[in-house]
Amino acid sequence: MFKLKVFHMPKPRRFYHKPIYWDPAKEEHDKRQERINSKLENKNADGEYKIGIKRGSFRQYRWESVPETQDMRKQRRQSNIRLIIIIMVLLVFAAFLYLSSGDFLALLK
Repeated sequence: MFKLKVFHMPKPRRFYHKPIYWDPAKEEHDKRQERINSKLENKNADGEYKIGIKRGSFRQYRWESVPETQDMRKQRRQSNIRLIIIIMVLLVFAAFLYLSSGDFLALLK
């Protein structure tokens, strides 16, 4: 009646997408253009292939290398002020909870 499937792994569901419009001539043209561009760009003067990604090439796109604009400074200042206000509200709330506890009120009497 019931089969026990202890080591059975279900097959993943397949994704099928039928494109609405497909132009095979344009697709073949794009592939051919990509192939030609890759052959032209990846060769040195010696005719050898060069490495596409160089060490440290991503460093130029880090946040620190972007020149800081007036809007960036304004946003940073606003976020710092907001953080200080949140910390102050939490400290006031914690002090209120601490001072309103029964143990602290018993110490005052």
